[in-house]
Amino acid sequence: MGVTRSLFAKVALVLAGAVCLFTVENLWIEPRRSHHRLPSFVPEALGGTWFLVLMVLVIALILAVFCQVLLMRTAGFAGWKKALTGIAVLAAASLTCGWFAKTGGTGMFELEGRRQKHGVVLHWKASSSNNVRYNIYRGSASGVHPDKLNAAPVDALSFTDSSVQKGKRYYYVARAIDAAGQESSDSNETVVTIP
Repeated sequence: MGVTRSLFAKVALVLAGAVCLFTVENLWIEPRRSHHRLPSFVPEALGGTWFLVLMVLVIALILAVFCQVLLMRTAGFAGWKKALTGIAVLAAASLTCGWFAKTGGTGMFELEGRRQKHGVVLHWKASSSNNVRYNIYRGSASGVHPDKLNAAPVDALSFTDSSVQKGKRYYYVARAIDAAGQESSDSNETVVTIP
């Protein structure tokens, strides 16, 4: 029975120590490192590795807490050893929460204040003229298209406008442009309302 109690204490201390070392390295040592000869142990926020590390940290904490609970329920084990193990597990839990917040975990819960990106994908038929490219224009009223959206003529038969705003209505046209820089008249107008 004494071996079991000692095993619970060792497992809880080892797990809590490993969690503490990893989180302290990520939170305080890694950001201050002036040379990068060693690879970084800080996973990219909300990436696959980040979720894997989070899962390992949570499983280690659950096991450490489970061992701590079993240790607390056993009689005949010194109270100061139970308290020391409890403090180590509590420190590991606290540091894991800090790691979660500092490495981007709170981004999973940010629903408000984050703008949803909208975009408009335009497609058109090819011009009957040979060797032409296209300029895309946008306006906020029918028949008026003052805003040229592309910096250089577009070779493709599609274009994505990612600079739109929620709740606005846009009017689009495409114009063919030949090698001499001569633009055709407007294509048929397309109207898009952004939800």
